[in-house]
Amino acid sequence: MQFEKNKEVVIVSQVYHAAVDMTLLALKSFLQQFGQGFVELLDDGSLTAEDYALLKKHIPHLNITHIKDIDVGLCPAGACWERLVHILHLSQDAYVIQVDTDTLTIGPVAEVFDHVSRNQAFTIGSPAWPEPVNTEYLRLVMNAHNGKHVQVSAERHLHSASSIDISQYCRGCAAFTGFPKGTLSFELLQAFSVEMEQKLGKQKWHEWGSEQFASNVMISVCEDPKILRWPQYQNYGFPKLNANQTVLDFDSKVSVLHFIGSNRFIDNTYSELAKRFVNTLN
Repeated sequence: MQFEKNKEVVIVSQVYHAAVDMTLLALKSFLQQFGQGFVELLDDGSLTAEDYALLKKHIPHLNITHIKDIDVGLCPAGACWERLVHILHLSQDAYVIQVDTDTLTIGPVAEVFDHVSRNQAFTIGSPAWPEPVNTEYLRLVMNAHNGKHVQVSAERHLHSASSIDISQYCRGCAAFTGFPKGTLSFELLQAFSVEMEQKLGKQKWHEWGSEQFASNVMISVCEDPKILRWPQYQNYGFPKLNANQTVLDFDSKVSVLHFIGSNRFIDNTYSELAKRFVNTLN
């Protein structure tokens, strides 16, 4: 496929061997609608020489970095932390868009283009959390929920964070997120991670999900961050458009779908939309 090379906008995705085909679907469908950029892939260590050749064949403006070359400093290792660290380093010189391998872009992304043009942070959200919320309110709600997940545990403590200046929090998803150029730093992330580890304990803070919370926080401390509106930008099934939705229900209503983990395979929605996209390439 063809898209305009622009190193001022870097599209990042962490890739593993079993998801190379889905990576191509995610990136190609986004680039078809966005039209420009430079792709930076993070090899989780499982990619083969054949995977490298295939990715470079299909994506003309591409660099691949091995995960072992990412120094996470005092942040947790694994669970996508290397990706977030890499994104913040890249954002010193470019606007960075994180596009997960389990996403499909099926419609225009004019809002994303506008946010990039204005150097504004964005994240994909949900109808339950459509706007940034006060961190003190977040504490009260999460205390009432009594959940044990690391994200919920960390959100209870966010109001008292001293390593960052935050009063409003974007409760989004790291799967589709925009990081402004020249705004964030690894040092800020590392200091925040150290503080949260002290508050929650190392075992809890190093659980899967802390990176997504940290990504939300990095977006939240940017000036005037945006939560992309639902249902145009959505995590598939959280919630459904309607009880009996079909792929036709997404037409003219949805631009980006994030299929969280196994949600790609709970029904035929992902496969049907993927086939429709491939047909546009042919």
